[in-house]
Amino acid sequence: MAMYYLRFAVKRACCVVCKRFRLDLNRGKSSGVVKLDAAAVKKIVRNVVDYGLSVKDMARRYGVSERRVQQLCKEYRETGKIPELKKVGRKRKEYSDDIKLMIMCVAEKYRCGAVKVSKILREKYGLKLDHNKVQEVLRVNGMAREERNKRKRKKPWIRYEREHSLSAVHMDWYYDEISGKWVCAVMDDASRMILACDEFDSPTAEASIKLLDEAYNKYLHIAPISEVITDHGSQFYANKRNKKGYAKHSFENYCREKGIKHILCKYKHPQSNGKLEKWFHTYQQHRHAFHSLHEFVDWYNKIRPHMSLNFDNLETPEKAFYRKAQDIILGNFFKYIEKLNQKGGDPHAK
Repeated sequence: MAMYYLRFAVKRACCVVCKRFRLDLNRGKSSGVVKLDAAAVKKIVRNVVDYGLSVKDMARRYGVSERRVQQLCKEYRETGKIPELKKVGRKRKEYSDDIKLMIMCVAEKYRCGAVKVSKILREKYGLKLDHNKVQEVLRVNGMAREERNKRKRKKPWIRYEREHSLSAVHMDWYYDEISGKWVCAVMDDASRMILACDEFDSPTAEASIKLLDEAYNKYLHIAPISEVITDHGSQFYANKRNKKGYAKHSFENYCREKGIKHILCKYKHPQSNGKLEKWFHTYQQHRHAFHSLHEFVDWYNKIRPHMSLNFDNLETPEKAFYRKAQDIILGNFFKYIEKLNQKGGDPHAK
């Protein structure tokens, strides 16, 4: 019998009693984490201290250990006040003024939200900041607003994009209400880089051809543009066609001459041109913070990291363009070397 009591005493001494739960000494199983609220604490201490109910009954009723009930009742007897539950978790950490200033400077330079700002600060300056706190700093200083309609996406994004640069480009028109100008852009599908862009007084087929031809010739030394994706707008497509489905249209004729495949979006389905539609949203938000369209496009292509690209390395559209064109550039180099060998090493020989 003495040995039995000794073993029981050792077992009780080794048991760790937590604030939220304890081990069941009889069964050796955890009773689970049970959180008490203020109303439950009040009922427990009043029933035990004031009305004489047993500690064991109250522990069973609220699913906590008897030791926890005893702790609450002891505090109630000593202070005469209902015990207050302490908040669990770490104490809130406030950022210094220097860090807040750095957050605002990065947000102003890259003109981006909290996720991008925290990523840039982590990769370039070694500061590991929580993007929720960064969002709060930006919101307090008027550099961000609460987006109530935003919800966490349950399914992962499925991106439809070409593997190599210049495989396909997107084209569309957008009316800017601030300047009263029509904007047209040529965007590379694989890298989201803007290859050509301009502002016009009115949307025309001639302006569309001008921009596509500019992009085509500018990067012809790498590869010709293979496909162009547009909607059924009159600037790109003749909606009145003959019985054979043929019609004369200057933009369509230009594509045929250059060997560019013209892909039309589905009717009433702007998602087919969604990459360029998103860029127009970026244009609407940030264009007029720059003195010229050239400065804005240069900032978009070369400075601002794009979240749809290799965001872990803060990749910009221009970096993605040349990364996805490496195979083409390397192939062009080998063709040049082969051609050079056939000419006996003289690049000017015929």
